[in-house]
Amino acid sequence: MIIIVGSEYRLSAMAEVVTKRLNENVGYIPENISIKNQENDILALGEAKYIIYDIDQYFDETVEIINIIKRIQRVNKAKPILYVATDNPKSEIIKAAVAAQIKSFVNESLSLGMQKDQLEKIINGFYEVHGREDVRAAEDEVNNDNKTLNEFVGELYDAKQREDEKEHTIIINKKGRLEVVIDVVISILKFLFAALSVVLIAIAIITLIYKDTREALFYVLDNTLGEILSMIKL
Repeated sequence: MIIIVGSEYRLSAMAEVVTKRLNENVGYIPENISIKNQENDILALGEAKYIIYDIDQYFDETVEIINIIKRIQRVNKAKPILYVATDNPKSEIIKAAVAAQIKSFVNESLSLGMQKDQLEKIINGFYEVHGREDVRAAEDEVNNDNKTLNEFVGELYDAKQREDEKEHTIIINKKGRLEVVIDVVISILKFLFAALSVVLIAIAIITLIYKDTREALFYVLDNTLGEILSMIKL
């Protein structure tokens, strides 16, 4: 059995090929603006070799249409055939279908005779052997889109890396300047501590040696000045 999803009138030429040329039974699912409303009815028909979808009937988002078609295919194993207004490789539905490995199309813009030939070749496996120019063109478009997306993601990643490296460099530079300031402060403190230690030791010793306080103080100051000058020279 081959299932036709959509208007019997619009797809009458497809039904004719199925019944008269291919001697297959046809199962119909009435048209609907949303493929979600048809999913259970399609699966209720049971096993089928192919399902022909009239894409023009749907108001759903392209991605949602393709996702549900693939979901139906996974359940009943029927190969999807899309009846489309155009097989232009830049068409969103064509690119989305090809990206999802759906590559069987009947082009509504062609004559009825050519539409019938396309459907017959799809079902007979002609295109699987010889390929289709419109499908190859759509595959090129999908590859270009993926390449552009990958390049964009790569540029974003590179920009993020540059920002991270710049931030890291700023942190290192700030840390370097801070370390210099700390070293200077430590050196000054060491100098003051050394000078103070010398003064205190000198006061203690001189106080023991000299009885006269003024003489002792003068001696301490003189020695302290000498020690400071010697440290500065070092």
